[in-house]
Amino acid sequence: MKKNQLLIGLSFIVLASACTKSEDQHIYTLYSTNFPTDSGRSGIATFDLVTSEQAGVICQEAADLYTEDFQKRKKINNWDESTKVRYWCEKGRFKK
Repeated sequence: MKKNQLLIGLSFIVLASACTKSEDQHIYTLYSTNFPTDSGRSGIATFDLVTSEQAGVICQEAADLYTEDFQKRKKINNWDESTKVRYWCEKGRFKK
């Protein structure tokens, strides 16, 4: 009896982890470097409500908008050329 319960429990864990991995296939995460030094890595947003192709496109559009906004703020505030930040997308959930 205990052996059967153990096997059922292990089967559930294996199935749950397999489902999680396949569900994460459509996820993209938006990252940025740390302002103002352009170093490090910080997660900004995770896109997971649509298909993989759509999530990738939406994430890249968000990265472009963030970049454009940073350039505007840089000009308005007269920040020097050493002030930088980058935005990019990676497939999958947030990773440090």
